[in-house]
Amino acid sequence: MAVLENSVEIARPPEEVFDALVDLRNELEWNPDVQSMEKITDGPIGVGTRFRAKWKQSKTVIVECTKYDRPRTWGYHNGGPVEVDFDVVVTPRGDGSLVVGHFAARPRGWFRLVFPLFLIVMRRAEKANFRYIKAYLEGAPARSRENS
Repeated sequence: MAVLENSVEIARPPEEVFDALVDLRNELEWNPDVQSMEKITDGPIGVGTRFRAKWKQSKTVIVECTKYDRPRTWGYHNGGPVEVDFDVVVTPRGDGSLVVGHFAARPRGWFRLVFPLFLIVMRRAEKANFRYIKAYLEGAPARSRENS
């Protein structure tokens, strides 16, 4: 297993950051590698909420919320050739927020052979994702979102 950690300061309050990022459908707005993201469970986002997701480099996978403590932390898990747990913590920082993400990846089956190369690509991608998140949240007007 490999764990990648990234962080970014965002000039938005924690509640706004949390609401925008915990809803994986918003990843379509800021992540150029997302091809599709569909919420497949009913009700508000929380532990057990599931999404059907497809990134350029992946098969379609089911992503499930494993942790939800608004506005502080959330976590998601998905299977596939690389099993991923992604946990995020949002803390107040001045007038904004500090977002820290942990991306823990475990290769399965044949993917273990190419996993070192995958990690090189993912390190770059995750760093870029945090830049994209900052631009997305700081470029958008302040808003209130419902998690439906």
